[in-house]
Amino acid sequence: MGPGYGPGRGMPAFTDFDLDGNGSLTEQEFYQARANRMAERAQQGYPMRNAGKAPDFGTIDLNGDDTVDPEEFATAQAEHRQQMMQAPMAPPAR
Repeated sequence: MGPGYGPGRGMPAFTDFDLDGNGSLTEQEFYQARANRMAERAQQGYPMRNAGKAPDFGTIDLNGDDTVDPEEFATAQAEHRQQMMQAPMAPPAR
């Protein structure tokens, strides 16, 4: 992933997921960027303990047009961040 991280605790920016830079995300792009991010974080020693709670593409594609724009991405991030703040924290991995 690139240097641009969105607001919050290490949440990625839309541009980190927009692999072709065209201003929208396809389902393939979304899952490829997520896999890239998970691999990079694991390599840095930061396993993504809550990856199973991450929203899927269909949840983020709010208008059902098979693409995600920056506004949909930001809305999904805000909702996910709110859910994560309300959920009990997972114990550290040993």
